[in-house]
Amino acid sequence: MKDLVRYRAMESLCRQSAVFHPLESWRLLAEAEMWHHKAQDEIASHFIECNGTPPADALVRTAASLSNARDRRRLLAD
Repeated sequence: MKDLVRYRAMESLCRQSAVFHPLESWRLLAEAEMWHHKAQDEIASHFIECNGTPPADALVRTAASLSNARDRRRLLAD
């Protein structure tokens, strides 16, 4: 869950930077959106690990993208 805190912090930093750098705001907001999706993937992955099934009312990306995210985290952790 440490990654989740980092993803949320990066999302917030990008959004704040977009306010102060209007010429680059399009790029910073796109990057913030990327961090937001990474955080959602992290939450969904953690939920599945803890409960064995995805939440019924949540929009979860495909199982392939979740397994790819786990594979990337394993590679980075090694």
